[in-house]
Amino acid sequence: MAKIRRIFPGGNTSNGFYSFHDNIIGLNRKALYILKGMPGGGKSSLMKEIGERIFHEGYSIEYHHCPSDPNSIDGIVICELDIAIVDGTPPHTIEPLYPGLTDKIIDLAQFIDSHSLESNKAEIVKAKINNKYAYRKAFNYFKAAKIIFEEIEDDNKLKLDIKGINDESRKVLEKIFSKREIKIISNGFRERHLFSTAYTPYGFVDYTNTILEWVEDIYYIDGTIGTGKDTLLSRILGEAKLRNYEVEIYHNSLIPEKIESIFIKELDTIITSNKYGEKFAKTKVDLNKYLDNSKLSREDYKMFNALVDKGIESLNGAKENHFILEKAYKPSVDFLGVTKVKEEIFNEILSYI
Repeated sequence: MAKIRRIFPGGNTSNGFYSFHDNIIGLNRKALYILKGMPGGGKSSLMKEIGERIFHEGYSIEYHHCPSDPNSIDGIVICELDIAIVDGTPPHTIEPLYPGLTDKIIDLAQFIDSHSLESNKAEIVKAKINNKYAYRKAFNYFKAAKIIFEEIEDDNKLKLDIKGINDESRKVLEKIFSKREIKIISNGFRERHLFSTAYTPYGFVDYTNTILEWVEDIYYIDGTIGTGKDTLLSRILGEAKLRNYEVEIYHNSLIPEKIESIFIKELDTIITSNKYGEKFAKTKVDLNKYLDNSKLSREDYKMFNALVDKGIESLNGAKENHFILEKAYKPSVDFLGVTKVKEEIFNEILSYI
């Protein structure tokens, strides 16, 4: 049965823009189409339409969304065919690794009328400068939020029943890895790193439900900041790697060093601390019961949330500048030319079926 998963290959994080775009498709791919071009030039629409058409042919699609505009697509993967189409423009520049073999650059910039674009030059330059400022401001707020997060984390660790958590963790690991393995079709990654959530100009966007709903066993790890969710997930990942399992690792969208979800393919099992896990989980692990929450610093939590909100507010400024860029470019684009290229790519993909 064909399925759709929605993922973020990059994120607006406390470390700035964080890219896992080289994890969109593996090295064993049959084809990779890298779109180059301009804002408002039809890259996202091209990928969306091809994705929809191939899905109706009976193939599973991964939509890799843009964290700066979740309505736009940074890439699609046709899973059973090992074929991808990606946006290769900054800030996630992608270049062909195997030019002339599996990888092909599609230059949509050829369809810009540079003469008509010239009248919008000042507006484009100004929007680019303002965009850079808006992102810098957002990333600084997220960086400040991370500092408060770490303060809460360190404070809460002092209130934990460590022995209780270790005993619980050992039981969870034993249960997960006692399951019988299944045969899988590899996508070329032993470890694949992505995001299932993102901080965007529209707020916090969460597509984790689309990676959970197809999986047999789901473990939900509940716990506030500092209760050891990431530590437990890291222990599970370590054990999966020792067994040479193929894993997908979904990172925390604010602090990408932290893990939010792990999909162990050979066990058809996901372990997640994402809130959607509570809805889908067969097994729930409550780490809050090992925390003395009578002395939590509510003010620190408020400050953390306020800084995250300010970061999102600043991203909204970046969205406005992006709209200006798209509006400036669109009248100069020959969309008939873009449509012709779209049909050529679609027909080429059909030849692999």
